[in-house]
Amino acid sequence: MTEFAAATDGRQQTFGTWLDNADVNAPGEAWMTLSTTYWRSSSLREVDAPSIGASVGVTPRGQFGVSVPYYHVTDPSGLTAHGIGATYFTGKFALAQDGRVRAAVSPTLEILSWTAADLGAHRVNLVLPLSVQSDIGSTRVYGSTGYFSRGSVFGAGAAEWSVGPRGTLVASLSHGYSVKADPASDALGFSRHRTDASGGIYLSAGAMVFFASVGRTLAPVTATSGRLSLTGGVTINIAGPAAHTPRVP
Repeated sequence: MTEFAAATDGRQQTFGTWLDNADVNAPGEAWMTLSTTYWRSSSLREVDAPSIGASVGVTPRGQFGVSVPYYHVTDPSGLTAHGIGATYFTGKFALAQDGRVRAAVSPTLEILSWTAADLGAHRVNLVLPLSVQSDIGSTRVYGSTGYFSRGSVFGAGAAEWSVGPRGTLVASLSHGYSVKADPASDALGFSRHRTDASGGIYLSAGAMVFFASVGRTLAPVTATSGRLSLTGGVTINIAGPAAHTPRVP
């Protein structure tokens, strides 16, 4: 998960967030996700459709995954651009899986769109997240913290509550901080912090999990911050026995 703010003089103040639990797919267990996201600020609208992701367990403590969105961005003049968005190749490795608190690391290769490169960002970057998780009765809490090499640190957390045998409610909060100094952005009053929140629901149906969520930027509220984000889709178990339901977007 990643987001860019406005560009200033070819330099872009950048924010990134990442949120995941500490579960790892069993060997041979594979999941595929198909989703659509609508995002808007006061200056832009973006639709990611389709967004495709997949993950497969390769060892008892390791899995690999990839996610690729196709974006459609509309600017204030009504001009629409489209193409392959930020793509992520992720390895996820369990550090602790047997205790009450579980932990995993997810070193990730991030490949940004050509549009981001045109605005002064490096196309190829690293994301280094650490995720922890604990289950308390029917409630699951988890969070992630780490670093985007393009210039952002982050912290994010979520809680999930079971609703009946097939439903789960989720609420999340994330905070990103742009670590690279940008005098032009500072002079224009662009904040180096960003806080976002979202809420959603998952519904399990056999080998499928349907999901929907809504979110927005809480602070600061500027021309480039998200006023509304809507996501919906389905995650499907496509191979191997399901050891757990994966965290969905």
